[in-house]
Amino acid sequence: MTDADKLIERMRTLEIDHEPDGWPAVQQRDISALCDAVERAIPALDLLQALIDKGCDIKKYNNEYWLFDGMDFVCKGDTVRTMLQNLIFTEC
Repeated sequence: MTDADKLIERMRTLEIDHEPDGWPAVQQRDISALCDAVERAIPALDLLQALIDKGCDIKKYNNEYWLFDGMDFVCKGDTVRTMLQNLIFTEC
């Protein structure tokens, strides 16, 4: 489970006991992490496009997707989704 999955899981548990306009108790770290992830999501997709445009490759090795900048490793994941989440959560 990625950091993004864990964060979403923690935030989704708040929906169970609270109304949409209610005031659930949350931890500031989760709010900050969620805001950070949202702020990085679109730039990460732009970054992926820029990396591919400049010649970066996505390769599949041992059932994982790896993003390389030339010979340099950028990030990886067991799915393309996870690889993109790791690109979001690592400040490349």
